[in-house]
This record gives sequence, structure tokens and C-alpha cells, in this order.
Amino acid sequence: MAAATSYDSVEELLETRANESVHLECPRETIDRAVRFVHERYARRRCAFYLITDRGFDRETVRSYLKFFARLAGGVVSADDALAHFGLSPAARTPVKKLNPEQRALMNFARMSLFEPEVVFCERPLADITPATRGIVTAWMGTVVDDGGILITAGEPLREALLMPGTAFYEEDGRLFEAQTSVGGDDEGEYAGDEVRVFKLPARVDGATLLLDPREVDFVESVNRQNFASVRGELYPVTLTLDELEAELERFGFFRCHRSYIVNVQKVMKVERFTRNSFNLTLADARATQVPLAKGRAEAMRERYGWH
Repeated sequence: MAAATSYDSVEELLETRANESVHLECPRETIDRAVRFVHERYARRRCAFYLITDRGFDRETVRSYLKFFARLAGGVVSADDALAHFGLSPAARTPVKKLNPEQRALMNFARMSLFEPEVVFCERPLADITPATRGIVTAWMGTVVDDGGILITAGEPLREALLMPGTAFYEEDGRLFEAQTSVGGDDEGEYAGDEVRVFKLPARVDGATLLLDPREVDFVESVNRQNFASVRGELYPVTLTLDELEAELERFGFFRCHRSYIVNVQKVMKVERFTRNSFNLTLADARATQVPLAKGRAEAMRERYGWH
């Protein structure tokens, strides 16, 4: 298996991938450096930024705030268009200081849309977005990419970066590594035989070993070289490798949907196309959790489960 591409700095990464959408799992200091670089690198292009510190103007209403930026943008998208598109019309007269976190996030996306940006930089774009409105945000970001724009996101966790259209990277010891998405090999593998075998996922918690029932596991993810099983929203560290887990869990209806993810297909509620070349799986849990479906695995998943 080829070694993952890596970069010595975020500046090197963003310069080398200047015409691509990239998504970074990285700490605060790296985010700040990335913002400065994007400001300078794309100074002559239409850019839009959304950072977690962007809280708007407390004394304005949502409509007056967006009208101010619509005048600055001078484009064809009006404040009312943005209000309607992001579901903010009912809150148009609400003072910005009274918005809840999700409304404030949607207001910032509406603000960015006014500029019809060619380059978008977002810090934790999905952090405050609930499942009910997540589709609005992801559809807008997908449109930016499909129209030839560049989408750059930064923050944590890696799963959010992997959900984005483009290439995800994670920072480790000051270097940025590409999060590879291919599983490796074309052998789909099948569970053959009718023997009864018992398997429980061993997880370590507070010095004790928990034995998790595979049917209770929503997905398994690999983050920073550590594997975790997600059960009812809680992550439990597991000691087996993803390859070992894939071999054991396949007969319980799990599928390797991404290099870093194995999903319980029984928990999948819908398969969503993010952009022309990227897909997400939405689970039927309380949070409507999304996990990435690698482009190369989408067809394999359709064929295996007969989805058309």
C-alpha cells in the first residue's frame, strides 16, 4: 500500500493543492495560519469565510445584517433570497443576539452565499447544524464545488473532514497527512458456511474490558491510529485493527464503506450524494449521524445489497 501524501506545513499543503477542495483536521494554531494563507493566496478571487468567532452584529436583526452584506457583495443574490434559501425567513426580524447556535450558523452561511464565492473557508461547518437543516448546508457547499469553486474546511473531528467533497488531511506532530480513502484490494469477501460463531467487540474502558454486541454498534471509525466503536452516540476504544474487525463483522451485516470506517448497514437510513463524486451514509440514530462513503465503495455497496 502506498504511503499517504504528507506536507510539512499547512501553507505547503494549501499552495500545492491550490485548485482543490481540502479539509483539515487540525488544532487552533493551524486554523489561524490557514485563514491567513487563504486570505493572501486568493486575494483576487471572490472569497467567503466563516469562523467560529463570527457571531454577527448583536444590535442588528437577521434581515438588516444580511442586507448590509448584500450591499457589500453587490451581486444578484438578495438578502431575502438568502433568508429563504437557508430557512431563516421566520427569524428575519429576530435580533442577532437572540439567535440560537444553529440559527447563527445558518445566518453565516446565508451571508457567504450573498457573495457567490469562488473560494469558501469554513471552520467546523457542521458543528452547530442539526440533522433537520444539515441538508441545506451540505447542498450549498456541494453546489459551490460542483460549480468549480474551492471549499476549504478546518477543525475537528476527522469524520467531518471526510464527509466533505474533496480530500481530507489530519495533522500529526506538526505534519499534515492525507486521509486515504481506498480500502485496498478488490476482493469483496463473503461469509461462507453455516457454523455458529460467537463474536463480541472487546473495548477498553477505565481499565476494564467491555464486550460489545455487534448488533448494538452503529459504526467503527479509525481516528489518529486508534479505532473506536460507536454505540448509542458513545465511542469506545477497541484493540482490533479495522481489517480484523471487517473480517469478523461482515457476517453481522457490516460494510467497509471507507478506509477509516466500517458501518452497520442495518443502521443506514439513507445514502446521499453530496456532490457528483462524493457520498454520505446517514444512520437511523438520534443524531442522524453521517459517515463517509468512499467513491470507490459506492458501487460495491449498491451491488452487494441490490440498491438501485
